[in-house]
Amino acid sequence: MITSMTGQGRAVELLKPEGLRLTVEIRSLNHRYLDVSLKLPDQLAGYEEKIKETVKKKIARGSVSISIHLEESNGKKLVLNPEVLDNFLNLIKTLRKRVNVSDELNPEFLLRLPGLIKEEPVEVPTDKLWNRTEKLVCKALTDLVKMRSAEGRNLGKDLRSRLKLVSANLTAIKRRVPIRMKEKRNKLAEIMTELEKEVDHNRFLQEVLYFSERFDIHEECVRLENHISLFSQTLKENPSNGRRLHFTLQEILKETNTIGAKANDTAITHAVISIKEEIEKMREQVQNVE
Repeated sequence: MITSMTGQGRAVELLKPEGLRLTVEIRSLNHRYLDVSLKLPDQLAGYEEKIKETVKKKIARGSVSISIHLEESNGKKLVLNPEVLDNFLNLIKTLRKRVNVSDELNPEFLLRLPGLIKEEPVEVPTDKLWNRTEKLVCKALTDLVKMRSAEGRNLGKDLRSRLKLVSANLTAIKRRVPIRMKEKRNKLAEIMTELEKEVDHNRFLQEVLYFSERFDIHEECVRLENHISLFSQTLKENPSNGRRLHFTLQEILKETNTIGAKANDTAITHAVISIKEEIEKMREQVQNVE
């Protein structure tokens, strides 16, 4: 079954006793190859390759963006800056020696002092952080793969539906071919009669043969039918093979264009146009297949 390259996954865990929230978010879009970009906290800077290797085990193609955030779950941890407080108290002592001031200090006034309150970063051991991160990356990847699989099922359903239309138009073309040949022979006979000349059977056969060779599309129809069959089989393959679908669709278009160029028939041309319309829609869908 085919898999889409579009999806997202997310996993969150609260680290205790540090009180930190660890969040892993993964998004993927279509891309010719596998391209992984990371946005990590400084503590995880040395684990980029390990994360990429984990992604490669789950995903074959796509542009994958991974963001890992580490933040305090209950807001910032605030502490007093002892240096600022000691400097201020020393200034108060000096002031009391020079001026008669009250010994009372208003806590609210103290809290207004610039730099008295500072944020203290919460540290978590690197080994512990990586252990939790690795598990969350795997969990987020599992969610991502599920979403890509679900989207792939929708893509497969649409592609199979359009492939049936392509096949139906090809059947119409194959039915039209012998009718067109008969019409051409009759037309040639009418022209000979209108010229009031005795029909030269050899010349007549030569004209029919020329027409048959010049406008014969039997081989193209056979190849087109084979490509349609291959495309259908590839849709069922596991793992998903978007590259083969893309190349096969190119061959389907190539044979369709050849049939259209050689047809010289309105009914066949209309069928070719219908096939190309479906191919164009299928190309847009196949671009998202892994």
